[in-house]
Amino acid sequence: MARPRGGDWLEDGMGALRAAGVDVLVCGLTRAELDELGLALEAGAAADAGLRFVAVPVPDRAVPDLATVLPTLRNLAESLREGAHVVTHCRFGIGRASLLAAALLVLNGFDHDAVWNGLERARGLAVPDTPEQREWTMQLRAYART
Repeated sequence: MARPRGGDWLEDGMGALRAAGVDVLVCGLTRAELDELGLALEAGAAADAGLRFVAVPVPDRAVPDLATVLPTLRNLAESLREGAHVVTHCRFGIGRASLLAAALLVLNGFDHDAVWNGLERARGLAVPDTPEQREWTMQLRAYART
């Protein structure tokens, strides 16, 4: 998804996510973006609303380091497997959010191409932002097997 509204709207946004059945909110924004967008208090607002908040900061149009992010992604993939409703977000919900969502599905054994095709259908537009982001999920699957 695209980023939640920040500032005065943040608390209401977190409550709405929880009311919609979201259990885990994964944020792909960097610290500078959180500050810029009025989301510096997102982690606390999410917790106050009953959401588990997980920060996976990735610079815009980039990919995370596999070795660094894999433990977090494995934990999130397990939560998803166990029935948690996981939502990923970045600034616009195209690049990093779809990258993180795809990663969780790939780690849960879904076909790489089917995952991206499904995300594109769900979003109604081409995702992710870069070919490198799409390629990264193929590398993730191979790396996770080692």
